[in-house]
Amino acid sequence: MRNRWARIGVVVAVLVVVNFAARLVLRLANGASEDVEFTTALTSLVGMGLVVAVAGFLTARRYLLSVTAGDLFFDILIASLVVTVVGPFVSGGTPFGSGAGQWIIQLLVCVGALVVGGAIGVLLAIAFGLDPKSRAWGAYASQVKLPAKATRPGKATTKPAKKAQPAKKRTSAKRS
Repeated sequence: MRNRWARIGVVVAVLVVVNFAARLVLRLANGASEDVEFTTALTSLVGMGLVVAVAGFLTARRYLLSVTAGDLFFDILIASLVVTVVGPFVSGGTPFGSGAGQWIIQLLVCVGALVVGGAIGVLLAIAFGLDPKSRAWGAYASQVKLPAKATRPGKATTKPAKKAQPAKKRTSAKRS
């Protein structure tokens, strides 16, 4: 758990750099159309989502899910606030220039994209069995010796004896 805040700071810094780079490209493309703005914003969100996915994957490989979730929470929260509050100044605008409602929508879209990215990264680590809990279960399973014929708990291990069928009664023909 050493350097936890340093890890969070590095991830936030990379997220902010990715977003600011996209905003600078948009600012340098003076007079860009709505399509260019949308494409740049979408590329920025996808890039940020990939960064969070990699961070979630790497953190989930080393730490338990509770620690990973806490780290990603702070990564996403701090990066989203910095990107939506400071980011517009980089591209030549103001955060609340379009109103507080527009800023809240930008914040929620950013948080949503980053949460999806983080979830994908963590779930990939779990699916590949690279998280500490999966590795612990794998080590336990390799140490436990199962009987030759494994059965479900509570199920009989031997086959039940066949029921003896009643002998057929012979009917003798009555002589009259």
